[in-house]
Amino acid sequence: MSLSQQQKEDLRRAIRGYDFPAEYFDFIKGIGGRLANTAEVERKIRADLTSGEPERVKDGLSNVLYWGHATVPYRNVRVENFRTKVTNNQLQAACRLFQLDQRPSVLQISKLRLPEFSGLSFVSKVRMFLDPYTSAVLDKQLLKMRNATFETVLSGVSFGENETQIRITQQNAKGYEDWCERMAEISRQYFAGESRAVDIERGFFYLVQNAQIKYAAQILSDA
Repeated sequence: MSLSQQQKEDLRRAIRGYDFPAEYFDFIKGIGGRLANTAEVERKIRADLTSGEPERVKDGLSNVLYWGHATVPYRNVRVENFRTKVTNNQLQAACRLFQLDQRPSVLQISKLRLPEFSGLSFVSKVRMFLDPYTSAVLDKQLLKMRNATFETVLSGVSFGENETQIRITQQNAKGYEDWCERMAEISRQYFAGESRAVDIERGFFYLVQNAQIKYAAQILSDA
């Protein structure tokens, strides 16, 4: 299968339509704010995560939570819980991992046992911020495409009806890598590599958020 011109243009519009709040918190000044765009948030968080400095890595991980929870009322609780419970040993280990490999597996990130980073949704956000060109986010919203009538790359991800988060298992880690590779493939095949893997993912996210789940799944299946 391959995408029709209409599907390609609809996905392109969805990528452009993505407008998640570009919010970031300055933990030195103690103030939060909105940046010009998500690209600025990405640059700031990535710089902190890869700095090799425990306090900056702590701030970077805090901002992964701050940004990711931008639309929910319990955001500050999640951020504060992380900052209170994370240990220096965990931050040191994160420093080593993020400097050694800026595309670590979700299993490696999960093994850090960072507070608030137990499920695939936020662990994949860390990976995305480290490497947005070939990595993407995978959360429960995007998994809605798995339940449509079309067979997609997401079929390999296990997520039960009664589960509250996507567990990080060997199977789901492989499913996540397959998802990232498909996003990169779509970019190469249909957009001449101009969009990053995360940009393609955000296009699908936009479609899902705008009640076009079945159509999004069809595009993903056909691509």
